Amino acid sequence: MGLLDKIKGKLNDKKSSKLSCHISYGEDEEAIIKAGMVEIRRVLMGYDHDKKRNLLLALDRFLDPYFEEDYSGIYEELMELLQLVVISSNDVDVSVDALQLLCDYGWSPFQILENNLEQIPQQLKPYVQYAIHMNQEH
Repeated sequence: MGLLDKIKGKLNDKKSSKLSCHISYGEDEEAIIKAGMVEIRRVLMGYDHDKKRNLLLALDRFLDPYFEEDYSGIYEELMELLQLVVISSNDVDVSVDALQLLCDYGWSPFQILENNLEQIPQQLKPYVQYAIHMNQEH
């Protein structure tokens, strides 16, 4: 079980009355990614919770080296956007999904996260601090 799976487990224990939702992606999300950062930003900074979660799942596939997608033209901007999503989302699930992508495909330092720790929900702070320091030698 990954670190962020543990976060979701702890958070889900606290909100067991919340209905679960189905997260998937398809042609719509792939078209958003192919359209570029303007469209990705529009969705991730928008208000539709399900669209955000579906796009974050599609980005997981897009960033996975196995699929050999060329994301070199948007990588830096996407990593910055994911950090903004973590600190600005009112939905913990969306923040956790964005943080998972940063941990899986990003490389610290994550300056936006570091500079905005006070905006991170208390329950996520330990995991954000882990992400910030995950590539540093001790």
